[in-house]
Amino acid sequence: MKRKLFQRLLTAFLAIIFGVISLLMNPTEKMAAIYLFVVGIIILIVSITIYFRKSEKEDELSKEYDERDALIEGHAANITMQCISSLIIILLFLSNFIVLSVNVVLLLLILTLFILNAVTKFFYERVL
Repeated sequence: MKRKLFQRLLTAFLAIIFGVISLLMNPTEKMAAIYLFVVGIIILIVSITIYFRKSEKEDELSKEYDERDALIEGHAANITMQCISSLIIILLFLSNFIVLSVNVVLLLLILTLFILNAVTKFFYERVL
């Protein structure tokens, strides 16, 4: 299991810094800057707490990444790649007849990617 402490801390510090900068640059809109600053502090506190809780649980369990997990991720990635490739081909074919917005196509691709990856991992964890 990957730890996402770095990404959470980076997000928290960026929110805090953007809150302070927007407070200094535009003092007329104090509420938005204060909200951003408070959200950054909340994310910081939550990320540190989650990190310490997970490190305690991992010390107790210490589960290793085995070959079955790699097989599941490989199958899930393969099916996801095939489905996304066919979706792109279908969208390219449809774009000749229908005017498609780039935002709609990208949103459809991203949603399909997330949903397919999660469903295939769930399916292969049950099957294998």
